[in-house]
Amino acid sequence: MVLIVVLAGVLLAYDPFAFFGSRGGDLPWNQLERIVMRGEPVPAPSAEQPSITRMLGFSTDAMLEDEGRGKMGMVIRPDGRIEGNWAAEYEPKPGINYQVVKSRFRGNIDPSRIYKGEFGKDPSRLYFITQGKLMIMETNSETQVMRMVKGHIYVRGWLDTEYNATGEIIITSDRKSYKSFSWEAKGKERRSIFELLK
Repeated sequence: MVLIVVLAGVLLAYDPFAFFGSRGGDLPWNQLERIVMRGEPVPAPSAEQPSITRMLGFSTDAMLEDEGRGKMGMVIRPDGRIEGNWAAEYEPKPGINYQVVKSRFRGNIDPSRIYKGEFGKDPSRLYFITQGKLMIMETNSETQVMRMVKGHIYVRGWLDTEYNATGEIIITSDRKSYKSFSWEAKGKERRSIFELLK
């Protein structure tokens, strides 16, 4: 028992997040093998999953509980590739303003992951995962100090056979601490990415 306590203390000393979720398998940076490299084909959805024969566009609000966290837009192409962006300006706490000045993400669908919910598995839902980089300008209204914060953005979620999507936006600067925002939207056919926010 003493040995276990000592070992835990040593692990925490070298990696304070070892037991607190940042290495959890469900976090998106631990699933990057699901993102298909450029030039390689994205696996097609199964017969049970939604068929994507035309470009689908999604435009919606990002939410933190009942507070808005900007707008998210993305498209899913017939080849399974995904791209999008997130734009936001908000105050995470009084006196601090965040303005997202750059945020783009890319990824793909992943038919191999099976949805598991409160009522069991649902093989008809289609998983997708993306990653990208972001830059946030942080302004402190009391000190008038501004700084640029660089980080990573991950957008992922599930698409049902009616083309309704639910998902989350996860942002992090160090892949240890992170923030997660939820979103939901219905996909609409688009002829080009320029129609995304119409």
